[in-house]
Amino acid sequence: MEFGIRALREDDAERVAEMAAALSAHEGMPPPPFGSADVILYGFGENKRFDGIVAETESGLIGYTLFIDSFNIGVGTPGIHMLDLYVEDRARGTGAGRALMGAVAAETIARGGSWIVWQSLPTNKVAIDFYTHIGSRQYQAADFELSGPTLAEMAAESPWR
Repeated sequence: MEFGIRALREDDAERVAEMAAALSAHEGMPPPPFGSADVILYGFGENKRFDGIVAETESGLIGYTLFIDSFNIGVGTPGIHMLDLYVEDRARGTGAGRALMGAVAAETIARGGSWIVWQSLPTNKVAIDFYTHIGSRQYQAADFELSGPTLAEMAAESPWR
């Protein structure tokens, strides 16, 4: 399968949102509240919060990755936090995932970074096998989240704003 890699464009928004839902389904999760309007709102313009790269064939997009700039105090350098990486089932094994990772690696270096981090559900064997195959190492860190009412309570207690 022939494919190309390029930067995310606004007209990719609907397809990327569909693939984000497919990624959630693959992981056994409900669809995320992340639609095409969110891709446009947060991927472009004054509210931009992430960057993206897509893989496409003549017939359309087959994969995507979204990422943000970050910094690692322990390493003392900037890097990239990859939010999502997804390649459709029909395109797995074609090199599209590796090409997307390579594009993120190149972007990391271009931005003066020296690392990429991301999360994967421990049950996502396809992803873990791919990440191991390309030479990444798995951290032993624990992920935490503060959200919803607890987030609001913490914010309300803070003298910050």
